[in-house]
Amino acid sequence: MQEETSRIRMNRIRFAEEISRQVLAVLGEGYETELSRVRKNNGVLKDVLHIRKAESECIPCFYMDELYRSYCSGESEILLAEQLADIVWNECERVREQVPDFLERDWIVSHLFIRMIQAESNEEWLQDAVYVEYLDLLAVFYVLTEDAEEGIKSYQLPKNVWEALELGDAQAYFPTVVANTRHLFPEKMWCVEHTVRECNISGSEQVSTVLVPAKEYVSQQLYVLSNYRRISGAAVVLYPDLLRQLGEKFGGDFYVIPSSVHEVLLLKKTEEEEPERLNRTIQTVNEQQVQPEEVLSNHVYLYSTEDGALRSVTEV
Repeated sequence: MQEETSRIRMNRIRFAEEISRQVLAVLGEGYETELSRVRKNNGVLKDVLHIRKAESECIPCFYMDELYRSYCSGESEILLAEQLADIVWNECERVREQVPDFLERDWIVSHLFIRMIQAESNEEWLQDAVYVEYLDLLAVFYVLTEDAEEGIKSYQLPKNVWEALELGDAQAYFPTVVANTRHLFPEKMWCVEHTVRECNISGSEQVSTVLVPAKEYVSQQLYVLSNYRRISGAAVVLYPDLLRQLGEKFGGDFYVIPSSVHEVLLLKKTEEEEPERLNRTIQTVNEQQVQPEEVLSNHVYLYSTEDGALRSVTEV
């Protein structure tokens, strides 16, 4: 009991230093570690542990928040260090074998995809990024390196890599990246009140499902729109003709509520629904329930079926 209490009371700084020392002891000679802070989406700073081996292309990094939570839940430093060492050994060997593919121009181009983030909080973070402005949001170019059952791995495309690809202007090439995003991450929609039942939205060959009858799109119904992985799924609002198809199914204009960078909510516009109330709700949810790095926007958007455009609704 005393050992457990002492373990949980170790502060984050001391824990970070100890896990760094322990993982080096497990890995042996030839490795070095570095503790640093990295800037994530919306200006959020994260403490990370980098592990390097001389002349290796692979430099794994581990978020200290996740390790510290495991530690406070009862995992020992030694066990965590052994787990990190296993990942370093296995992951670096796999990456070493895949490096030739990762450097191929055609491979990179075929794995480009979009992540949507807010513009206001990310100016400094995006100085070396490739992106296109969309309303008051940014569509940032990423490269998908792995799509596995437990999650995806990717990296933000640097400007110098984009220039080396010689694909021209990012704005002009944007439709191609959007199409590739849809190929990699097809859209999916769910009814909020019926989470077990999936409501398809497009009938495209990529999704290979049947359209839900129009009568099931009711004004009071709230829908979740994302991609099939529900990872960075807010980018589906960029998919060609998708919002227009939904407007036909809803039978009119509808609100797009930015739930997070991973998904949006859809609600048919009615006279009873006030945008001001929706904006207040979005702001409250973002403050109380959404992780800071996953906040997409603090206001609602409206899709107009008359002109086929999506607009910000900050003031009404």
